[in-house]
Amino acid sequence: MKKFLISIALLTLIITACSPQEQATEEAPITDEQPTPTDIQEDLTPAQRAAVAALSANLGLSTDEVTVVTTKAVEWPDSCVGIEGPQQSCAQVITPGFQIVLEANGKQVAYHTNEDGTRIGPASVAMSWKREGGIAGFCDYMTVYLSGEVQASSCKHGQYVEGRLIDILSEEEMAQLDEWLTTYRHVAIDASDPQGVSDRMVVMLTFVGTGSQRTLTQSTEQELLSFVQELHQRLHK
Repeated sequence: MKKFLISIALLTLIITACSPQEQATEEAPITDEQPTPTDIQEDLTPAQRAAVAALSANLGLSTDEVTVVTTKAVEWPDSCVGIEGPQQSCAQVITPGFQIVLEANGKQVAYHTNEDGTRIGPASVAMSWKREGGIAGFCDYMTVYLSGEVQASSCKHGQYVEGRLIDILSEEEMAQLDEWLTTYRHVAIDASDPQGVSDRMVVMLTFVGTGSQRTLTQSTEQELLSFVQELHQRLHK
């Protein structure tokens, strides 16, 4: 009888071991690594936070890679906080706000804002370009900023379309721009058709550098024009 009971117990253990068991929930591994901070500093003002958010988003950086360098209270002469675009309508009213200098990628750039940061835009212009007229009735504008941000706007059928960020310069383009910026000062290039030409097209490029040379060679002038024209074509494919 005792042998029989032992046999039954052994059989029960074997059946239990072979039966399907409910799998335990796997616990997440413990790690000492902390998540990368993505929130903007809480001690910044609304205008500063807006400027940091704008530049970090435009350049594809995390907000902790953008630093506020200085903030200066300014009474802007219009509702566009001192940033006027071609044919842009700005109410001529005093608008309190700030000029905020930010640092990112080893470079300092300025943003203009109103008091609460609801009106904001980059202000450190490297070059601006416009193309108007011609048989096709061009009406295109583009601004390249020191940070590498690019904004473009156009007017179609007489209606102005406000500028919008459409891209940033590549590393190669940024390196070329920096080389020009440190070599040349403020120069203007007029590549328009001669006066009196039927369907005349106006092409103007204004370059704002910090270098010592004030005169462009013909080859450098053509390089600058090709640079902005190729950039404009690439961005509008």
